[in-house]
Amino acid sequence: GYWKATARNVANYDDPGEFVEIEFVNKIRPRVAAWKKQGYPNITGVTKKLLEYWSSPDARDRRLFWCQLEAIETAIWLAEAPDADKQGINIPANGGDWERLCLKLATGTGKTVVMAMLIAWQALNKISNPKDPRFSKNILIISPGLTVRDRLQVLLPENPDNFYQAFNLLEG
Repeated sequence: GYWKATARNVANYDDPGEFVEIEFVNKIRPRVAAWKKQGYPNITGVTKKLLEYWSSPDARDRRLFWCQLEAIETAIWLAEAPDADKQGINIPANGGDWERLCLKLATGTGKTVVMAMLIAWQALNKISNPKDPRFSKNILIISPGLTVRDRLQVLLPENPDNFYQAFNLLEG
């Protein structure tokens, strides 16, 4: 959930506001945790190696935040977990051709790193499994303005300051 300012909050800075639960998220979270505890059944070998590498405290110089791992695990769960695990989870569509999903992360939690992880997961799986429709060879990044667009250049592998190397997201 999240905290929302209330009328009391304006006059009283000690008032945290009102907590708004995100029921849909709270339906998914325990399922992702159970899936993780079972060893991530149904994932590809590429995905398994990435998750092991990203979650290992010894394999990488820079440890990822728990929320970054939870975000990537949730995205992977939505794409790769057995359908039986997702019973009752119906993500509303907008009627278009593309499935749209979002991940909500607070300021300072490393959303751009998560984006790099998502891109690596999709691209490496598509290379290894070119006919698997769960993975895409095309990545579209839309930003809300030129400043953010410029900051997201770190998601391009050819950028010398790319996040794949800077955050040691790929083995080898």
